[in-house]
This record gives sequence, C-alpha cells and structure tokens, in this order.
Amino acid sequence: MVAQSMRGLSLFELLATLAILAALVSLATPSFSRMLAEQRLRYVGTELRLSLSSARSEAVKRNEGVALLRQEADWSGGWCLEPSTEVTCTDRPIRQFKMPAERVVLSAENTTAGAAVEFNAWGRVADCPKFTLATTAAGATCTLCLLVTPDGRVQSHTGDCPSACDTSGEAMTWSGACS
Repeated sequence: MVAQSMRGLSLFELLATLAILAALVSLATPSFSRMLAEQRLRYVGTELRLSLSSARSEAVKRNEGVALLRQEADWSGGWCLEPSTEVTCTDRPIRQFKMPAERVVLSAENTTAGAAVEFNAWGRVADCPKFTLATTAAGATCTLCLLVTPDGRVQSHTGDCPSACDTSGEAMTWSGACS
C-alpha cells in the first residue's frame, strides 16, 4: 500500500487567514457605512429635487397653482404633488414619493403651515422654502440642504441650509455631505 500525502490548510494557517480578513473588514466597514449614508441622501435628495421641479413645471403647464404636500405628520414620511386646491394627498396624485425604510430625517422651513410648498401659475414660490436632509453613519452625520429660490429653482448645499435665500444659480453638489 502506497501512502498518499494530504493537501490543504493547517488549522493555524486557516485561523491566521481569518484574523487578517477580520481586520480588513473592520477597517472597511466605516467607509462603507458612510458611502451608504451618502447614497441614501443622494436618492432622497434627487427624488425631492425632481418633485419640486415637477411641481414648478406642472404649475406653469396647467397655468394654476400646484403644491408639494407632506404625506404624514412630518416630511420624513414622504410627499405628493397635487393641485394647490388640495390640502392633503389624494388617492390620485400627480406624483408621489414614499420614504425608504432606511431612515433619512427630512425637515422643512418656510413652507405653508409646515406642510406644503406652493408654486403659483408662474412657477414661483414665496418665502424661500428650505429642506434639510440628514442621516448618520459610523458616527458621522450626513446633511444636505435643498432650497427653492423665489423664482422656483431648486439649489443644493452640503451641510446646513444658508440663513439667507441665495438667488444665484448653482449646480447640485453631493461631495462632502458627510462630516
């Protein structure tokens, strides 16, 4: 009988490999969490920006007011687009968005009774509505601000919203949302 040699890993080699792998994963987890948080902000921010732009476009197209309304007690539950004669979301909105299960906190300033952004027939708004989107990841807070200028354009700012309404044009920025 001929003896065959066994191939494979020893227990020590396997444990050393697992230890190195665990160390690498623990180093990558915070940056991955941060990336996911920025992605959540990007998704909700893009949907809100599209909804605000759609409301402005619909108001001009219909030659009547259109409102972006929150769906629940606060904006974090989602929103819908309705003719400005509506005060709540109906079962057939122009556009609707439900917030994802991954929690992004959305707060609003300068909105009508805290519950609506109303665009008139010319696509303009009053009081420069501001939305702050925030989420946390790996101990970092990620914040993005969307504001609507009086002429109805939507601007974005990383971090907190500016105190004054900026009327100059700007491209949408995402980098640096997590601090």
